[in-house]
Amino acid sequence: MNDLPDEIKHITEGFVPLGVLLSRLAQKTHNQLVDEILALAKMPAPAPAINGNSAHAGAAIEDTSTENLAKKTRLLNFVQERHAEWVKAAVIARWSRNAQSVSKLIDLVWLLRQKQEKYQNVIHAMAGIRYSSTLARLPNPDLRTALQVLSTGTAPWMPDLNYILPPPLTPKEQLQWIENLNTLLSIRLNLEDYDTLPYHFHNYTIDSGRVTFKVPGEFEVDLTIADEDLSKQFWFIDFRFDFTPAPRELSEALRMHLESKVNEVLEKEGLAGCYKFLHELVLTHKITEYVRQAFELSRGRWVDTLKVERLNRAMSIQYWVGRYPPEGPKSWVILGVHSGKKAGTPDDPKSTSYLTLRWFRDNKEVKDVDIPFNSVDISTEDLLNRVIGRHVAYILGSIYSKLKSNGRFTRREAGLALDVQVDDPTHSSLRMQLGHAYYVTVGISSTTGMFAMKPQSTMTWKGEQRLNWHSKDPVQDGLACLEGVRCHYVVDEIIRRGRSTGWVVCKGPVKMDIVKDVLSLREAGQLMWLKRRGWTEQWYIMVSLSLSGDKWFLLEVNSQPNGEAQIMSFAKLPLSSYAPNLEDKFFTNLTVFTAAMISHIIDLRTLHKRRIKHVPHNGINYSLPANMKVPSIFIRLSDILRQPQSDKADKRVASWAHDFVEIMFRGTRNPATRPQIQGRDKTATNGTKGPRDSTEPPKEALHGFLDARLKVSDPDRFGLLKGHVERDVAFSRALGVFALRLEVRVGSTVLDTLAHRLQAIDKLADCVDAIRRSDRDIHCEEITLNKVVVTYTDRKKSEGEVVAQPNSKRWKATLELSPDRIKLFFERGNPQLRALDFFRDLINSGLRCEKLPFYLSSTLPIHRALDSVEEAWVDLAMSDRGRVEVFVAHLDWFNIHYTLPGPSRNPHALRRLTLQIRLRGRREGVEWELTRQEPGSVKKPDDEFKQALEKVYNAEGKVWRSLVDSASSKTDCVGDLIRAVDEAVRRLAMQSPTVLKQTQPKGHAQVKSQAQAVYHKQMAASRPRPQPQTGQVVVLDD
Repeated sequence: MNDLPDEIKHITEGFVPLGVLLSRLAQKTHNQLVDEILALAKMPAPAPAINGNSAHAGAAIEDTSTENLAKKTRLLNFVQERHAEWVKAAVIARWSRNAQSVSKLIDLVWLLRQKQEKYQNVIHAMAGIRYSSTLARLPNPDLRTALQVLSTGTAPWMPDLNYILPPPLTPKEQLQWIENLNTLLSIRLNLEDYDTLPYHFHNYTIDSGRVTFKVPGEFEVDLTIADEDLSKQFWFIDFRFDFTPAPRELSEALRMHLESKVNEVLEKEGLAGCYKFLHELVLTHKITEYVRQAFELSRGRWVDTLKVERLNRAMSIQYWVGRYPPEGPKSWVILGVHSGKKAGTPDDPKSTSYLTLRWFRDNKEVKDVDIPFNSVDISTEDLLNRVIGRHVAYILGSIYSKLKSNGRFTRREAGLALDVQVDDPTHSSLRMQLGHAYYVTVGISSTTGMFAMKPQSTMTWKGEQRLNWHSKDPVQDGLACLEGVRCHYVVDEIIRRGRSTGWVVCKGPVKMDIVKDVLSLREAGQLMWLKRRGWTEQWYIMVSLSLSGDKWFLLEVNSQPNGEAQIMSFAKLPLSSYAPNLEDKFFTNLTVFTAAMISHIIDLRTLHKRRIKHVPHNGINYSLPANMKVPSIFIRLSDILRQPQSDKADKRVASWAHDFVEIMFRGTRNPATRPQIQGRDKTATNGTKGPRDSTEPPKEALHGFLDARLKVSDPDRFGLLKGHVERDVAFSRALGVFALRLEVRVGSTVLDTLAHRLQAIDKLADCVDAIRRSDRDIHCEEITLNKVVVTYTDRKKSEGEVVAQPNSKRWKATLELSPDRIKLFFERGNPQLRALDFFRDLINSGLRCEKLPFYLSSTLPIHRALDSVEEAWVDLAMSDRGRVEVFVAHLDWFNIHYTLPGPSRNPHALRRLTLQIRLRGRREGVEWELTRQEPGSVKKPDDEFKQALEKVYNAEGKVWRSLVDSASSKTDCVGDLIRAVDEAVRRLAMQSPTVLKQTQPKGHAQVKSQAQAVYHKQMAASRPRPQPQTGQVVVLDD
């Protein structure tokens, strides 16, 4: 219709869809056919024919009895009437093929009628102007009379009637007259008629010379007086209804009728009679309005569902007419007027008649229900909705009460909600949970009373049919119907969802009687048997569906020699008995949980076989779903650290941890999802081959993840560990717990693998604890169970927090924690390489890693100074002016041997100096002491070396302390002391006599000096020199 011009309006008002018309006609025909069949069934049957001799006994005789003819006549009339209606529908359906053309024709007809109406209106307007202009026409002027009046002021021939006009009232006099009338009305109502004024007329206002009595929700009436005599009657002025819907203004005939009646009642009975007359009039008009609206509803949206009857000043409405057969129960309401008087009690002036409602539900009057209805805003549909809403609430509430008493709803294992809207039955519903996120909502149509279930499906459609057509009492049959819908849904979901995740429904291996006896099922209900692909033959899942709740069991079935299967063991799965989430995740979790239970049983059997004490603990496992709990197992750490299959009484107790290890199941995986770590499975079992050792592992074999948690005694000892120590080992400093992720084949023991990992943690604990407690600047860069990488400087921790010096460098050391021996490696160019063997002996001794951080950091300045000393003597050694040799006696003991040529380069008169550097304990800490220790009886001879050393010991601005014949220095300043002594010795070497170079080789000593010089040069070339950097900051680990 978009091609219509703007002048033509498309008409859609009042159109009824053809589908609605045909559906209503079909519904009407169906209801009438049912009624006709029931009526024909109630008609008397014809009397049977009397047996006797007849020549045509075997021939068929037509039944011409009166009863049979009456039935045929009635049936024929019914068919003809319905045929006529459907013929009309067929004609309309044929015309509907040209609906677009007909719609355009309607629009054109409407436009033509509109134009014709405008044309007629214009004609009537012109005629009105013509008629009204007659009175506006001016007569011809009377010039003679005008001339006489204007000239003389009189006209003798004009008649004079001698009327005396009253003086007109001024506005002030009119206002005074109204005020006097208001005063008279106020005096009369407050003094004269105060005792006789009706109770419902106490609400009044006086204004404009009239009194207005207001009765809320009924009417307003305006009265006045016409005499100053207070005994005279009131007079009627105006009347208005105070409820809706009602006419805003009274018609002229009704106003005249009311005026005469009210004035007559006022004259005879006064104000009391006036109230009674108008009150009864309003009540009658309200009932009439209810009846009018009821008939409109029965012809509109409530067609064929209401039966309205007008009684004597009352009405009756029967609803849900086609819900039950004619002989079935009926429900209706009666609206009438109650006198307001109570038997045996005196009359109360406040009591008056009022509208009352009586409700009959299923042929019985309901007296204990108060149905409020609005008498101010009259609506028959709202009244029916309130009554039907309570009827629907009764039906749904009764079904709800029966369902609520069952086990799964009493324990709140399934959702059941009743939403009752007593004033709007279309929104009243009973909502019952069928699955985890699937609900069925049961509602009742307010117009027809039919049950409706949503969402629509095959099972809900069958439930609707059962309640609407096969149930005589839906209150009694509703429980069984909804339970059948639920069971149908659960079975269908388990079959459909489980098949895609490897769960199949199988035949029950055990008889029903055995299941009842073993599991002690009070209500067996419907049983389902499930099996996971890849399981062994003895394991099954059984689901019991019943009103008391659904139960899931893990059963171990063993076949007996006689062929009859028996239940060997069973466990009830801690699942919701009614509403599990039957999706892929549920069945995946079910696979994990059942595998966890089987693995737990095998672990307990293994511990019992090895005679290892253990304690199951029902803790919280956050890796598994909340409704699935597998007990953890507590075992002593000392029992795990001992050798497998060892019965020795001595047990090593680790001081860094508590003597309990918790083993907790975490999940399963298929071994094909991730490759195994080579060598990890070799110690999985004791004396048996791992999964990789077998030639062809089973396809359905599952591997289980287990967590072993170990609480440390002092979490601060492991402060340097950060989160994941290794891929399968983590440490939480806040909790003080080590967590180990162990992977074994389901059905194998985890004890040997656990022992191997805990031994590695034991070694790691000593190393990390030593680093943590050290006061030196040493940090862990990488920590695993097999390797620890640290970086360090020669400073303390407090000094390491400030900005580092430009030439400072962090050196790296690597500890390999092998099962037999700990190995230490330095990076290339580390000055401490000369003492590597002593460091390795230290960490593999009884002290282990306790002193390692101290010696790594505190000996670094000495080794660096020794390197500088060796570098400084390279050129001197090449020119044969002297040499230096450094010997490491221990980590805290160093010897420096200086060899200088004697006079005239005599090889037998060499000058020798031996310096010893050792770590000494002082009151304020430790210091390095440098002293001269010559071999022989004279340790410190008086020679040129002594004088040079004394000058160094007693030098000005020194950072060391002089001890007369030795010097001591702090660990960070010992390098300056060594370099100062070396510089003094080199001065003596520079003062040695010069010898000419010889072209021939100088013998064994010279060859040795040259070889040593080449060695020192190579070491110096391979040693990286730190480059100074500005703004360098040392970043500390958290």
